[in-house]
This record gives sequence, C-alpha cells and structure tokens, in this order.
Amino acid sequence: MSSEDDPSDDSKTRANLRGVNEALDALKQSQTGTHCLMVYPDLQSLRAIYSKYTKSLLEDNNEIVLFLTYYDTPDMVRLVLSGKNSVNGSIKGNYVGYSGMNLEKYEKDGALIIRDSLKAHIDTFGEHEDYNHDANGQIKNMNLTTFLRILTRHAARRQKNGITIFLDMGLFYHGQIDHRIERLEKFESTIPRKHEFNTYKVFCLYHQRDFERRFSQEQQATLLDYHNRNIMLVTAK
Repeated sequence: MSSEDDPSDDSKTRANLRGVNEALDALKQSQTGTHCLMVYPDLQSLRAIYSKYTKSLLEDNNEIVLFLTYYDTPDMVRLVLSGKNSVNGSIKGNYVGYSGMNLEKYEKDGALIIRDSLKAHIDTFGEHEDYNHDANGQIKNMNLTTFLRILTRHAARRQKNGITIFLDMGLFYHGQIDHRIERLEKFESTIPRKHEFNTYKVFCLYHQRDFERRFSQEQQATLLDYHNRNIMLVTAK
C-alpha cells in the first residue's frame, strides 16, 4: 500500500484541516488590541491559516497586514497568498485551498507589507530607543514601537480599520546571539497584553518544535502569560 492510500494519512489530513479551521475561527474572533501567541505544527498549516485570514483582513475588514517572516521567505508568502505557483497553479500538499488575491494592488497601496524579519531594519530586540543611523545618516534600525506609530499614522491616512501583524518568532533563534531566550522574553514583555495603540493586533508565531524544545515548561508558561490570547494548534508526538 502506498502512502497515498494509507488511511492514517487521510485521518491526519482531516485532523489538520479541523485544527486549521478552528484556528481560523479563533483568529477571526480576535479584537483590536490583541497580543496573541500562536503555536503552529508545520509550515503547511501556517500557510493555510494566514492565506485565508489575510484575504479576510484585506478584502472584508479593510486593514493593513504586516508580515515579518522567518521560516518562509517573503516570496513564498507572496506565492501562498496568490494561491498559485509557477508550475501548475497549485501548491503541493495544499489540503485546505489557499485564497488567491491581488497582491500587486495591496502591496502598491501599502495595505500589505511582507518583509524578511532579518532584513526589515526593525529592531525587534527593542535595544534602540528610536532610530539607529548608519555612517551616511540613513536609518539602519528602527525601534518596533516607533515603527508601529508610523504604521498607525499610515493606516489613519489610508482610512484603514486596523493593523494586523504576523511575527514569526524564529528570528530570535537565528545566529550566535547570546542570551537569545532572555531577549525574546524581553521583547514579548514590551508588548502590553492590551496595546496602547488600540488599532492593531499582533500574532507572535511559534513553531511547535521550537516552542517545545527550546523552552522549559516554566518558560512556556511565562510566554503564555505575556499574551492576552493563546492559540495552540499542535499535533501529538
């Protein structure tokens, strides 16, 4: 029997689909001011979730959506959101169905912003009070809170109803950074459980493998407490 005919694969697919739909329902119930921790089991599930949710945010809610990616490249995020690939118009292993949208329209309008978190020049570690300039006077890094203020003004000018931010926390494990766990906790603690800017929602995305392997149970509990909403889309070991 091939893996394609294995009933256990069908059972796993149904379970994944059910989990994705439940996570989508939870996301759609999130109000402005939400600081949410979401644990996802794999990139396939995450893509299915953010594809449908982003379409809803842009087309139905008239919001700005910011992606700070890590495990997926910005081009992969664009591919997923477009609902197609360069080969045959579908993405292999897609058991949910990605929702295609007009990316050029939304990116040109500034409603959709997709950046590699390591190249975004946004100081997610919170170590700069405002701006950090290079030798030529150009902005090298920007404090995340400052960036959010700028984004809030942009949303107001564009008459948007809110801002939703997806931040893949894998960036905190990148490279040989000392005290990376402490820095992550410091970052999470700087975002209030209920934001001072009541126009945006922040979703901190943790891969299940990272969340379970890199943090003790005590650290996991601390991270959960930093958020006012938690979505745990996990698979059994």
